[in-house]
Amino acid sequence: MPLIDQLKRWEHEVSAGFTLRGYHSEPTGKPVIHFIHGNGFCGLTYEKILAPLLNDYDLFISDAQGHGDSDAGEEYAGWNRSARYSSEAWEHYSALWKDVPKIACGHSYGAVMSCVMMAKQPELFSRAILLDPVLAPELTSHIMVLMSQFGLSKRMAMSKQAAIRTTMWDNEEALWNYFHERGVFKGWDEDCLRSYLRHGMKRDEKGRVHLKCPPEIEAAIFASYPKWLWNKLRAIQVPVDIIYGEKTFPFIHKALPKLVKVNSNISVTSLPGGHCFMQEDPATTTEKISALLGA
Repeated sequence: MPLIDQLKRWEHEVSAGFTLRGYHSEPTGKPVIHFIHGNGFCGLTYEKILAPLLNDYDLFISDAQGHGDSDAGEEYAGWNRSARYSSEAWEHYSALWKDVPKIACGHSYGAVMSCVMMAKQPELFSRAILLDPVLAPELTSHIMVLMSQFGLSKRMAMSKQAAIRTTMWDNEEALWNYFHERGVFKGWDEDCLRSYLRHGMKRDEKGRVHLKCPPEIEAAIFASYPKWLWNKLRAIQVPVDIIYGEKTFPFIHKALPKLVKVNSNISVTSLPGGHCFMQEDPATTTEKISALLGA
């Protein structure tokens, strides 16, 4: 049975006035995993990784501002406020799971959002599994925040590319041909790519396919960074396991050894692949997550 058929839709209007949306499984008394996706994706892009976890865990999948079916709002709220809005939605629904263990999980942008949530409100989660969080070394983090405040980071390659991203295709075949084995999607398991194309797109009455995530939201995320992130990383009080790709971005490789030194609650391990290793080999990723949680 497809994962989406095992989930219920949820929505919550946050204090900024727009609505976040996502999916959750019916509470069963099992521990619950709260999942946030990477930039430009949506939660159900990861359905091949998440679906097998339903055997032992409940799921709460949260789509960030402008992603999936969540509202884009007037402008991107920034990393810190976005984390706060995700916390607001989770606080509203987490009572459904009462006293069961609550586990933070996320990829890339979503993994960093989870870090900020845990640091600001330690009571939200009892532990975390983070997939290739985009953590830069501390000095680099401060520089990135300064650059975003002065508008300089909009000139960075990833932000510029996102801002001019193609957003419409004539049909499903054109959509597949555009993404298959290209850019960040190179090496992806084909089912994972189909999940992205199925849930990250919307169709119009003429059969054309449109990107759900507005390019300006994706670009704004690439052009910014959380304020005082390393102070927040030091403040995390629950056990955190980070899984990173062996071929991920060099700045992540530089940051992780320093991170485990400043917070003994954090452990790191690796899997083959790049920044999206979980989409390249979803089965191995799920096995690793299950093993870490079981341990």
